[in-house]
Amino acid sequence: MKEAIDIEDLLVWAYRDVQVDQWAERKNFGVKLRLASTWAAVEHLGAYGTFIERSNYEPELGDLDDAALIHRTVLGLDDAFLSSSDDGLAVWDRALIADEGGSIDESSGRPRLIMPGREPLVVEKVVVSVYLVLHARQATRPDSYSDVTRRRGRPRKDGEIAAGISFDDVMHHRAVYSVWHAALGILAAELAGRLAKWEPQAPKADESPWLRPPPRILTAENTKNRTPPKPLKKRRKRQA
Repeated sequence: MKEAIDIEDLLVWAYRDVQVDQWAERKNFGVKLRLASTWAAVEHLGAYGTFIERSNYEPELGDLDDAALIHRTVLGLDDAFLSSSDDGLAVWDRALIADEGGSIDESSGRPRLIMPGREPLVVEKVVVSVYLVLHARQATRPDSYSDVTRRRGRPRKDGEIAAGISFDDVMHHRAVYSVWHAALGILAAELAGRLAKWEPQAPKADESPWLRPPPRILTAENTKNRTPPKPLKKRRKRQA
């Protein structure tokens, strides 16, 4: 019987525990790639932004097939693009761009968004698979600045809204978080019913954690030095 699992936990299992991306991409998945040299470690650092730690997880029957399918599906996810304008930060994917009659030009340098009747706009490419793998390896989530307390008043001239944090920083990180969260949902849908051991569920992670109201803090009331309330005065009965 398949076990239901949150898609985020499933990725942690595949990349942190099984470390599927280290297995040789060949039919014989019984040979696991190891970091045999310093150069190999440097190569992984350049590819993933972090050194790869070995896992003590012992795969069970069918684990490698499931993990391999997860990895192929992750690599097949489309990238996203962030565009910044006076109207704010927008998130695009190729399907949405095509629906608008546009395209992405990646022929030279940074990618550019080409839309009918508009000037080409330089955009930032978000490689979805890299974010999914990196955060699954470390069992973390992209920072959305949900705990940032905004200082009173308007932002400073340099755009700083909190200590060392600008408005653009916050919007960029929240856009990346939104892309990561949407990718989890797409991945869960694409893997539904296809794995032998697991049945992936939609992400439990909050879609917009920065909109969540702050937790209510209950403080104990100090009554030690409180002045006791004055007794209520009794009303005198009116004499007839």
